[in-house]
Amino acid sequence: MDLKTPKTFEISDKAHADLFNEMVKVLLENDTELLEQFTRHKNDTKQHVTEAERQKWNDSQSYKITADNGTHLISVPAGSKIYEVIKDKGTCTFYAPRGTEDSPTTNALRGIQTVGQANTGTGFAIDTAGNAYTFLYGSSDLSITWTPLPNMSDQNKWNGSQLIKITNDTGGVRVSVAATESLLDKIIQAGKTFGTFYSPAGVQDNPSALSARGFYHFTSADNNNKGTFGWVIAVDYRNNVFTNYLDLNLGWQGWRRLLSDADAEVKWNKVDLSQLENGWKIYNSVDGNPHTLQYSIDSFGVVEIIGSIAGGKVGFDSVVFTLKEGFRPMQSTHFIGVASSMGKGNTPQIHRTYIGTDGKVCVQYCSNDLNPNEFITFGFRFRTR
Repeated sequence: MDLKTPKTFEISDKAHADLFNEMVKVLLENDTELLEQFTRHKNDTKQHVTEAERQKWNDSQSYKITADNGTHLISVPAGSKIYEVIKDKGTCTFYAPRGTEDSPTTNALRGIQTVGQANTGTGFAIDTAGNAYTFLYGSSDLSITWTPLPNMSDQNKWNGSQLIKITNDTGGVRVSVAATESLLDKIIQAGKTFGTFYSPAGVQDNPSALSARGFYHFTSADNNNKGTFGWVIAVDYRNNVFTNYLDLNLGWQGWRRLLSDADAEVKWNKVDLSQLENGWKIYNSVDGNPHTLQYSIDSFGVVEIIGSIAGGKVGFDSVVFTLKEGFRPMQSTHFIGVASSMGKGNTPQIHRTYIGTDGKVCVQYCSNDLNPNEFITFGFRFRTR
């Protein structure tokens, strides 16, 4: 804006005109100075708020999340719960001293609540030992749920751990063998690794006629990533344990069953009178105790016959009794046993007994020709497979 200079007064009374013109001159000088100050003020942007700046401030959040000096906004009083103090607050920082009842740590704790409305909140906190936690609570909760975050020790532990799966993601087996597949071929395909497997009954190369579960471990693999050296342990659902070993040069070594104390236990089958033939009966000793005739089979398929008989017919076809199926020898066999020496002085006597693959047990001969059937004792062992 330009200031216009007014015309001076010109009157006959020069003294009065000069006084009046002097006053106008002073006013004009003042206006000129004011105009210059106004122009300088207008052009000085540091002294003004722009419309953009004013809009930014109007749109800003004036809510405090810390105290005026930058420390925490909320201090949880001793004896109070963090949840009760911050549950109805918005985003805020807080401090909880040692011993706060619902704190996740025994140390003092500082944190920030990122959401806190309608009694719903989430946040983050670190104690004075450097342990970090996240927390949350819902509108229907009565307390805070804290979750510790991994620290460097945890990370070192995980980074140094073995990150290989030995089961599937739900804890089941890593390899499941289909009914038409080979157990050994299937686990070889897993390559250089350690894992678990399941094979149903009837699967090719199964260690048992029953379904089995187990572990395998291959320490090397070929160019097709198939296992070349390793072992497998299988347990069938009757608790029998089997092992096998793969050598690239020799192939699989074959399944071997491990024996336990339970395998040493056998069930004895007593031969009663109704099962004896050709006049044979159980021998009774002089004290009246019978020498029970019985037989058993162990885990190796070895049958044992013990006991004593008397009074029957001795001969090649004279059957004493017949063994049940599963207890019969893999091939016909003969045994020599102790016989009575009655009538023969102190000379020991023997008998020869034959056991056929049909299970028939026959006393064929006795060296005591005076009393051949007075006492015949068994103590024989043979294999069924």
